[in-house]
Amino acid sequence: MKLKYEVKSKNLCANCASKIEEALIKEDSIDKASLSFMTEKLKLEVSDDADIDQITKLANQIADKIEPGTSLTAI
Repeated sequence: MKLKYEVKSKNLCANCASKIEEALIKEDSIDKASLSFMTEKLKLEVSDDADIDQITKLANQIADKIEPGTSLTAI
């Protein structure tokens, strides 16, 4: 299943985007992550039985931990 998010951050850079991607991919239910700091979009590929609300919450926690103030909104 594919999920898309709009990323809101005042200081997101390429390095932070890469760190967020790497942290997301380490999660069991996330197969692929692609975050573009230029377009401020995050695309995730997750297992079909994944809990979307839990994935969204987890992705927000990871993004905010790596780059404080960053939030993700499903689109």
